[in-house]
Amino acid sequence: MRSQVAGRILQAAKALAVCVSLSACNPQGPAANPAEGPAPGTSAAPRRTLDVGIVVADMASSLGFYRDLVGLPVVGEFRFGDVGEEVVSRIGDGTMVWLVYRESFIKLVEMDKQPSGRTPAGLSEATGYRFITLPTPDIEALMTKLEQAGVPIVVPLVELAGGVKISMVEDPDGNVVEFMQPAPPEGP
Repeated sequence: MRSQVAGRILQAAKALAVCVSLSACNPQGPAANPAEGPAPGTSAAPRRTLDVGIVVADMASSLGFYRDLVGLPVVGEFRFGDVGEEVVSRIGDGTMVWLVYRESFIKLVEMDKQPSGRTPAGLSEATGYRFITLPTPDIEALMTKLEQAGVPIVVPLVELAGGVKISMVEDPDGNVVEFMQPAPPEGP
């Protein structure tokens, strides 16, 4: 059993390594410039970004948001738990699904034993990580899609100084996700 689970983890890791190295795997944006070389302390594909792990109450609902509405492709999935690996076994029993965003991964984790806590509502109701930001090339189209799906809007679409546009929504677990469209390039 232990070797089967470890084999599945290794298989998912290999698939993710291939995906990171192929810009075609990611419709959301270009991969890092290979000329930049690997990120400090790694020998893998160039990565200059941050991965995010989100414990979710219901994987189907979360995939409906992140994959189906936001458009992040799923690139891996595995079960973890009692495999004897120190780091993995400390997480507990559950399922992890990787979605890719540029050079980053959003890792959705559904625990077999539902956690007792929940993210407090609102941006200023607790300390700690309060939101993630995902740049998008067409924020108006994305927000229309999210509004039509009934996604709760925390901050309606607004244009900031310099032409940057933002909006914030809640995912199915109440986590805040900010979408940001960069300002258009200046000049001719």
